[in-house]
Amino acid sequence: MEIIENYKLKKIRNKIDVEFNGMMDFVRNKTVEQMIDCIKYNFEYMSKTNKFNYERIEDFYNRHKLWGSIDLKNSKYELIENNARSLVENIKDLEWLYYKLEDYRSKKILNAVLFYWLMLDCKRVSELNDNLYNQYFDLDLIHCDENEVFVDIGGYIGDTVVSFVKNFGAKNYKKIYTYEIVPSNIEYIEKNIELFKIENVVIRSKGAGSHTDNMFVPKDEVSPICKLSGEGEIKLDLVKIDDDIEENVTFIKMDIEGAEEDALLGCREKILKNHPKLALSAYHNNSHIFKLAKIINEIDPSYKFYFRYYGSQSLPTEYVLYAI
Repeated sequence: MEIIENYKLKKIRNKIDVEFNGMMDFVRNKTVEQMIDCIKYNFEYMSKTNKFNYERIEDFYNRHKLWGSIDLKNSKYELIENNARSLVENIKDLEWLYYKLEDYRSKKILNAVLFYWLMLDCKRVSELNDNLYNQYFDLDLIHCDENEVFVDIGGYIGDTVVSFVKNFGAKNYKKIYTYEIVPSNIEYIEKNIELFKIENVVIRSKGAGSHTDNMFVPKDEVSPICKLSGEGEIKLDLVKIDDDIEENVTFIKMDIEGAEEDALLGCREKILKNHPKLALSAYHNNSHIFKLAKIINEIDPSYKFYFRYYGSQSLPTEYVLYAI
């Protein structure tokens, strides 16, 4: 695995490099406690100067709870503390990732996320989404043919399966596997497959992970946001993709609310033997922005990495790591 011992040895080619190196120099000189104070100041400043936007942001983080909660009025700073640790404690991993990214579009997305963690810089985020291609299917990066075996992990209501077929054609794949844990969502997948006359789709009511187990879904309701847990109303199997799919696979997509790292570990043999294209949601956990790429790189160092952005203009969501 490539190790970048000194990022300053890398050539600075443009303003995106300057911004990243400036951010890293700023972070490098800070303790976690000092970084918390910096971020807290920036949050408080925005809450006073742009109250409407700040309240929307605070509401979003407190509803989803993936990155930590925030309540300045009651001195609850979990989100701020998580952002501070993500920057200070992972500086080498962030530098590694920056120089592994293959284009400046990807590097600009990474910069925007890091500056948002530090100072809620909405302007940088607003510049990212060009709506050129559908999510998970950047046609400059993803190419498919009639031998494609597409694995959709986090099938929701079948929208990604429909988008896949619309982007690449009804005859331009061999088989589609879609994994979904919510029974009500699976009913919609079945209806969409029938509605759009999509053939050769295997629906699996299972979760994807690094090991085989039994897990639970909290409740059965149509939702894009549902996570497996140790207890709940609905019991189902957790499986390794390596074990659950016997044939070779060519393309894996994941969007499973923070469980991407665990599911990726369960795809190790497929990645090693098949080198499938990967499109992974990388925004559900701060560490996933670099950790998913590092896992893939450790398995197969020949992968090339890209970010593409499909999310909000006011806060960083829906960014996808492509590994090709």
